[in-house]
Amino acid sequence: MGITQQLLIRTTFLLTSCVPFIQAHAITHYQSDIANSEWLLSGDIFSCSLTHPVPHYGEGHFIKEAGEPMKFILQPQNEKLGPGQVYIISQAPTWSPGIRPETLEILPYPGYGLTVEVGGKVAERMLTSLDRGRHPVVAGTAWENSRETVEVGLSNINFAPAYNEFRRCLSTLLPVNYDQIARTAALFTSNGVDLTERIRARLDLVALYVSSDPTVEYIYIDGHADSYGSRRDNRELSKVRAEKVTAYLLDKGVPADKIISRYHGERYPSTTNGTSQGRERNRRVTIRLEKNDAS
Repeated sequence: MGITQQLLIRTTFLLTSCVPFIQAHAITHYQSDIANSEWLLSGDIFSCSLTHPVPHYGEGHFIKEAGEPMKFILQPQNEKLGPGQVYIISQAPTWSPGIRPETLEILPYPGYGLTVEVGGKVAERMLTSLDRGRHPVVAGTAWENSRETVEVGLSNINFAPAYNEFRRCLSTLLPVNYDQIARTAALFTSNGVDLTERIRARLDLVALYVSSDPTVEYIYIDGHADSYGSRRDNRELSKVRAEKVTAYLLDKGVPADKIISRYHGERYPSTTNGTSQGRERNRRVTIRLEKNDAS
């Protein structure tokens, strides 16, 4: 793929100012142009994705899953980047001369056609960079020649409309994902059966998730107690605790036919009853979500 003189000059400045110890005899730059730059949005309440095809290289993906930090994944079609370090750089547009590039992250990269992935604040800064008219660039050593440099640029052409839709998608994401909500333990005080504000907040998330994900088939609610007191009293305590949780979820709109409520007294402790800390962990109601086989 040809490189214009202007691109070569800009790229040389990028490397010498941000990555001065890469001594590249040749630079190959992959980036879409005004004719083929596109940003593709897909998403729902569980995940939002903004995809940018990079001609002759692969795709870049900004992904935000419910309850998880933002991440950016650069997926190559084949082996272009070789082993070494990879640089994530924010580069000013050509119409803003004199603004130095900014290095956002330096990562080890094993090569072998693997993805480059960054998360959290770096991915968010890449998005902000694009929104401000800059070009994030992933730069590293070429696979076939360690004296060559490969750069993969993300074009900001046609980015703004897709980014606006992406942000709208982000605003609809659930606050938690299935893995974060599938196992919950509500802890109770000694001889206590009342739901604390913390328990209610967690149950609100359970109810919200269940109402949003039709693949959740059952909710198992299991009441437990510590070993302090008689077995009969402890069994009754665990029963009341399970009933309290069940009633709260029903009141929040969880269908009764999805709930399987049980109680076990002091049987099945999660840890020792020999310490106050252990007994505190055993005074619990566990809430477990189970999806159907087709999910």
